Formats: sequence, structure tokens, C-alpha cells
Amino acid sequence: MKKNIFKKLAAGIMITTMAAGILTGCAGNTSTKSTESASSTETTEQTADTDTAETSAAEATDTAAANTEEVVTIYAATGGSPKPFTFVDDNNELTGHNIELIKAIFEKLPQYNLEIEVTDFPSIFAGLDSDRYQIGVNNFASNEERKEKYLFSDPIFANQYVAIFAKDSDKAATVESWDDLAGLKTISQAGINITTALESYNAENPDKAIQIEYSESDLVLQIQDVEAGKYDFVLMDKPMFEYYQNEFNFNVVGADLGSDVAQDLLPSPYSYLIISKGNEKLTEEINEALKEVIADGTSKEINEKWFGTDYTPTEN
Repeated sequence: MKKNIFKKLAAGIMITTMAAGILTGCAGNTSTKSTESASSTETTEQTADTDTAETSAAEATDTAAANTEEVVTIYAATGGSPKPFTFVDDNNELTGHNIELIKAIFEKLPQYNLEIEVTDFPSIFAGLDSDRYQIGVNNFASNEERKEKYLFSDPIFANQYVAIFAKDSDKAATVESWDDLAGLKTISQAGINITTALESYNAENPDKAIQIEYSESDLVLQIQDVEAGKYDFVLMDKPMFEYYQNEFNFNVVGADLGSDVAQDLLPSPYSYLIISKGNEKLTEEINEALKEVIADGTSKEINEKWFGTDYTPTEN
């Protein structure tokens, strides 16, 4: 009987021991799996943190590169006349159609910083020749001599000329040819395309020469001198004459020009920015920005502000 009791006790002890071992083994496995799971989670989080850090670092590098990209300063020159294309206003600020337009163009070109200087008209060309200035801003017309020396933007303004006479002048009608101006006296600025055309006519027709008085005087004063009879006529941009006539109501008239005279004055009926040689890339970028300024209506808005109508070129 005692043996049976001992056997039962021994069996009970073994069962208890085995059960404890099994429980201990299960507890050990659970701990390992939990540790592995935690380790895996931490690794995933660390990888995500590393990816985020790398992305942030890459973005910061790109931003730094963009911020450190060199901005090139471009120097433009203008004579500060004629109004309303370019002039200094009562607040001593440079303004006008050409000035507002070139600023609008360079707003599309953040890689450049535009600086505009006022100088006397001949110095614009000297500065372009030496590349002191990269751009001339003075409602420039195109001619063969300039084409040989400079680059041209796409057209910025659709131009037209008239001959201004006093109202009581017997010449105050359409000027069909240069001969209609033969022997008359005019005033003009040296170096501009009007003066060049007058000089070419005189060289070919010395017996019927037009008398030219060279002057840097403002066009308002030139019109007043025609009005007063000091000069017989003055040639001028039609939009500009209309602007002045609306402002001052001069006792003068603007006569249309025959095709030969108009062609000599403006082989191309447009005005341009002129750019120093060697700046082909700048010229291309200006033209692309100009297209945007025309397409978004900015050019039209500037024209209507200064002239009451739109002289934006229709062909670009």
C-alpha cells in the first residue's frame, strides 16, 4: 500500500516538474518573439527616419543650390527721351512705355537683375560697343548699319511717322515724297533713324537739300518751334505726336507720309530693344519673355496707359 502511495507521489512530482518545464519553455519563447517584434519595429522606424532625413537633406540641398544660383546683373541704357517712351517724371523717377515694358519683360527673367541708366543718346551706342551696357532702350528702329553692329529683340512697338507742320502752312498735307520737303528747314537729333534718312536724302539730292538743325531739345519744344514758325516741319512718331497733341493741343497738324518716305524712315515699321553683340542667349530669353508679356495682355495694358490705344506688334 505504501509502495503505491510512493508511486503516485512520484508520478505527481514528475507531472508537476514537466508542467513547470513546459510553462517555462513557453514563457521563454514568448519573450524571444516579443523581443524580435520590438527589434523589427525599431528597425522599420529607424529606416523611415533615415529615409525622411535623407529626403529632407536632399530638399535642403536643392533649395540651397537654388538660393545660391548666381543672378546676373544686366545694364540697360536710355537717353531719357522722348516722352512718353522714356522720360524722368516730376518725382525724378524714370518711366514711360519702353521702361515699363522692359521691366515687365525682366520680371519673367528672375535669373537677371536689371539696372537701367540714363545717359545722353550717343553714349548708348558707345556703351553697347564696349559692353558696358547690354541693352539699349529708346524705341529704336532698325537699319542696316545697326544690324551690322548689334542684336535686335523681337518688335516691341508698331511704329508710324508723320510730318508736323503749323496749321497755316501750305505744306500741311500728305507728304508724298521727299521732294515735298526739299528746301525746308527742320530740327532733328543726331544719330536717330529720322536724321539718318534726312542725311541720306541730302547726300543724293544736294541741289534740293533739306536744312537740318541738330538739337537735343525735347520734342515738345521742337513742336512749339514748328508752331512758332522757327522750323518748317519736324518728323515724329505718330503715337508720340498724338500723345503730345492730346496733352498740349498745339496749333499744328500731322501730315501722313507717302510710302517712299515712310519706307526710308522705317524699313520695318517696328521699334526694338537693341542688344550688344555676344549676348545671343540673353536675346533669346528676352524674346521668350516678350512673347509672354504680349500673350498675357501686359503689353496691351502698357500701350493703352500711355497712348490710349494698343500699338503692340501683331507679328512677333
